[in-house]
Amino acid sequence: MSVERMPFGATKDGSAVEKFLLKAGQLEAEVITYGATLTALRVPDKDGKTVDVVLGYRSVAGYEENGGYLGATVGRYANRIGGAAFTIDGVRYQLTANEGRNQLHGGPGGYAHQVFRGEPTGESQVTFSFRDPDGANGYPGNVEMSVTYTLTEEGLRLSYRGETDKPTFCNFTNHSYFNLNGGGSAMGHLLWIKSDTFTPVDADSIPVEQSRPVEGTAFDFRQEKPVGRDIEADEEQLHRTGGYDHNFLLGSAEAPRLVARLTGEKSGIIMETYTCQSGVQLYAANWLEAKRDTKSGIPYGKREAVCLETQIPPDSPNHPEWGDVVLRPGQVYESVTEYRFSVKEA
Repeated sequence: MSVERMPFGATKDGSAVEKFLLKAGQLEAEVITYGATLTALRVPDKDGKTVDVVLGYRSVAGYEENGGYLGATVGRYANRIGGAAFTIDGVRYQLTANEGRNQLHGGPGGYAHQVFRGEPTGESQVTFSFRDPDGANGYPGNVEMSVTYTLTEEGLRLSYRGETDKPTFCNFTNHSYFNLNGGGSAMGHLLWIKSDTFTPVDADSIPVEQSRPVEGTAFDFRQEKPVGRDIEADEEQLHRTGGYDHNFLLGSAEAPRLVARLTGEKSGIIMETYTCQSGVQLYAANWLEAKRDTKSGIPYGKREAVCLETQIPPDSPNHPEWGDVVLRPGQVYESVTEYRFSVKEA
């Protein structure tokens, strides 16, 4: 187990970016300080061949110039907030919109576009920290946040922490695009999600209600099936988002529990997702397009990956009836997500 630290170029404004290479057994992970971004995750397939299972770019410029949040830590609030506004204790806060009238992943210049401080904190562990100032993109409170990447022989654990000096909302996640075959369409990947309900959305991907049963719909992943099997079904929710881009309700939990399993149909690689979060966003890369600077040199296209973003459900700040998710001074935001890897037996 080890951590190696090295330069990874600079941003357009001249800020230096570092890369950390984590090793544990047969697994390797690379994470950069720009966006606290996971740039590579190498695991063995059924034949013992090493496969990089996340999409990414060769340089900082690739992450700055291409959209999609590939591998990034996103916040202050992951996913969407309707009308780019919310109310806390009777005070209305107007946020900076960056997706029509709504805000996505913390707004323009959110965490995915910030340079974090990175420091090794264990044998195969690195912690990235960032001070999110009061008023940034409209959010109240100075937030001290961190995300710790820990690589083990089983997989990768991401531990998030946040504290504030004013009541605010925090919702941190990782936006990795997984392709367990190492490339090509990911629609043949097999997926299981431990959820009876999903969050339906309007044409702007803002929730119209908290939950709707998956039974009898294309959103039923309670029995493992290929991601692409029902993605073209004639259902309004799929038409609105061009495929899967929806939150699945997981219930509450104090400790990480198994919530999803993704299997590469060619590589035999199995990725199990464990989290203590109450939701997970399934995104089938419906709008993925990256033509420059990809790691393989081959452009990325539609549905070539699967995202499983563990989270507080979208637009929860505007729905206190769904539960109190305000973070107040003296409280600590904490969440843990683990991606554990194994190989499917023949």
